[in-house]
Amino acid sequence: MHAPRRSVFRPCIDLHDGQVKQIVGGTLSDASPETLKTNFVASQSPGDFARLYRDNNLKGGHVIKLGRGNDAAAREALAAWPGGLQIGGGMNDQNAQEWIDVGASKVIVTSYLFPGTKFSLERLKKISSVVGKDRLVVDEPSTYHPPESLHELSQYCSEFLIHAADVEGLCQGIDEELVKSKLAVIMKVSGDSDRTELGQWVRIPTTYAGGAKDIGDLDLVEQLSEGRVDLTYGRFTTTKMPGKVKAYELQSKSKNDLHKQLQELKTELLTLRVQKIAGGSASKLTKIATVRKSIARVLTVINQKARQNLREYYKDKNYLPLDLRPKKTRAIRRRLTKHEASLKTLKQRKKDANFPIRKYAVKA
Repeated sequence: MHAPRRSVFRPCIDLHDGQVKQIVGGTLSDASPETLKTNFVASQSPGDFARLYRDNNLKGGHVIKLGRGNDAAAREALAAWPGGLQIGGGMNDQNAQEWIDVGASKVIVTSYLFPGTKFSLERLKKISSVVGKDRLVVDEPSTYHPPESLHELSQYCSEFLIHAADVEGLCQGIDEELVKSKLAVIMKVSGDSDRTELGQWVRIPTTYAGGAKDIGDLDLVEQLSEGRVDLTYGRFTTTKMPGKVKAYELQSKSKNDLHKQLQELKTELLTLRVQKIAGGSASKLTKIATVRKSIARVLTVINQKARQNLREYYKDKNYLPLDLRPKKTRAIRRRLTKHEASLKTLKQRKKDANFPIRKYAVKA
């Protein structure tokens, strides 16, 4: 008996003006470029991210060209990992095969299939005949009017990509309503029109994109789709896969930087655990121990800095918090100080004054 399929995350490299960016959905417009809003602009090149995903065996990632001037950047990413990435953005029957030839595993076609926001089955058949069904991914943005049945589309492509443009780039969570209702309306299961949950109409690999904020969204998509739909994370492109960190390098970092690095390490640990469940390569799974030790080092430095700041605050105080006092042993902690041990009661002082120790001298 085969184990049930689990949803996995797919990385995404969004290219704009030749740079890797995360753009807030709906703000990209050729007519009004001043409306563009970005969450970040990466300093690393597209090739750096492609090699990062290659080294961690994250297959099926997307390279999306957003506008003109991104061809060179896209070629750099594909050259870094031939056959490991899919390419989208401006794909049509004239240039699709060209991108396959330069190293794309598949081409993602979007607006070409929706002239005037109306789906064209003729165009789908045409581009499918050019690159082949196994090399074609059909992207159905939520802003377009979907075709009546995805079953017919699946005859001409090998994957579906569904993205929620309204929440794209916001990192505020996936569009649950789209996942639970709108996608199900695209195709009702034959003979059971009352079943409307995502995953019950999916027959070929399908990926959802838009708004994913953390690893919890992957669990949500897996639950809603019964493990049949994958999820893209655009903001993972900003996170370098953390490796072994050194304590002395952490000492110079601020509190905010340390907490940020701690969150990145925890995210990476969750990612590796997902890969472990999904059957990732053994070489990558060994990184779990390294990342856990790195998390421990960061937590140790955070604790050290906090204690150091408290020591500075209580330096001139009469009393210290218990956790800042020397531990030693219980007997030593309870032992009297030299001053306390030298103190005498009033009765003893009178006795010593009235009856001092007598001194005797022996005459030879």
